[in-house]
Amino acid sequence: MTELWRLSAAGLSIQFSTGRASPTEALDSVLGRISHIDESIGAFANVLEEPARAEARARTDELTQGMWRGPLHGIPVAVKELFDVEGAPVEYGSDTLAGRVADEDAELVRRLRRAGAVIVGTTRSHEFGWGITTQHKTRGGTRNPWDRDRVPGGSSGGSGAAIATGMVPVAVGSDTGGSIRIPACFCGVAGLKPTFGLISRTGGAALAPSFDTPGALARSIEDAADLVSAMSGTDPSDPGCANRSFRVDTQLSASLAGVRIGTSPGLVDIALDAGVALVLERAMSMLDELGAEVVEIDLPGASAMLEAFVPMQMAEAHDFHHRTMGLYPDRADDYGDDVRSHLDAAAVVSLGDYLSAQDDRRRIIASFDRQLQGIDAIISPISAVGPSRIDNSDEVVLNGEIRPFRDVVMRFTVPQNLTGLPTSIVRAGFDADGMPVGVQLTAGRWREDTAVAVAAALQLALEPIDIAPEPTQPTNREITDASGPIERR
Repeated sequence: MTELWRLSAAGLSIQFSTGRASPTEALDSVLGRISHIDESIGAFANVLEEPARAEARARTDELTQGMWRGPLHGIPVAVKELFDVEGAPVEYGSDTLAGRVADEDAELVRRLRRAGAVIVGTTRSHEFGWGITTQHKTRGGTRNPWDRDRVPGGSSGGSGAAIATGMVPVAVGSDTGGSIRIPACFCGVAGLKPTFGLISRTGGAALAPSFDTPGALARSIEDAADLVSAMSGTDPSDPGCANRSFRVDTQLSASLAGVRIGTSPGLVDIALDAGVALVLERAMSMLDELGAEVVEIDLPGASAMLEAFVPMQMAEAHDFHHRTMGLYPDRADDYGDDVRSHLDAAAVVSLGDYLSAQDDRRRIIASFDRQLQGIDAIISPISAVGPSRIDNSDEVVLNGEIRPFRDVVMRFTVPQNLTGLPTSIVRAGFDADGMPVGVQLTAGRWREDTAVAVAAALQLALEPIDIAPEPTQPTNREITDASGPIERR
């Protein structure tokens, strides 16, 4: 029988329903996997073995009594360390909060437990979620499962790496400027950033409250949708949480006949790495083969959207660290160098800068809303290039030029945070270095169903999402474009 840690959440659920395996056996399997491989990956901040075993036994007993809570019943789930898990350290990836322990669960964790999930532990985040590499000078860093010398992306890097290596089938992430989509892309897994306000943020660390969006990473887009569904719903404690919920359509189609997919030159305003461009082209060709009509639309340039995002994100983050947490500037020396430098820069963002950016944001939202009236979803890349290297994580080489890593990634991810729109992520291929490449599909507000349906059809048509190989295993992966194989460079 296939080892249980290799199965998706849906695959485990089938095993449970047919009596071939139990939640306790599934937990034993993933704990064994974590013990075997996480020392070389660094995905987990904390493994909550004993509480998880108690939950798994309870979910197993319920199944024997004929009780089933839903698709997450007995499923091992990891939670990004920016969300409180009762009894676990809750340091948000920062030395500024060393020794802090959560008194209670975040609201989304409570909902996952009610849905039957078994909380295995907390996964590594970039410090306070403010970065896209998941590296820290004193706490170490998470490594990319496909190449241990590269970063996994961030800030939900631990969640992405844990799924890619089979340590858990699904994990919670959050996305303020791309923090679900970036590690999903670089770790070769699926993800779903829902509409802003669909999931409560109560009991989680804020980065920039008008952008912060909890969501999911998983082996498949369907599993990610199940996790988002379980976490969704109104929460009076969170002023940004809408009175909305999301339910997964179990009748997803392999055909996209009648679906219109938009692509905008404005969203790709720098030249992509050749391997990334080939994967994006292949994905668009596949959408056409599945029956979708791919049309060009007109959206603002990515650079302009990044310029609008930065002052708002910085001002809101500074307010959280200074006024809400009382950490900056008094504890400035306890921050990592990169986050401290972000806070220093954020301290000089003026009210005028913030309000001007808000005006730009409103115009950007209106532009997306207009375009999405005539199409179902927008396809775009997540990064211009593969992940940076751990020994120089803040820079990459793109088409022969050294560039800041953030600039060649976040220009593709911040539009969905500015607009608050739901976006799904699927692995669409590999670049010339054998690193995974994902694409994102953005749908209209509250249309998670559309984002998931299009991604599911594309995912089914492309190669299955497999576990990243062990370091000693050769990948021998053929890199392909839309028409056939190309030589690895």
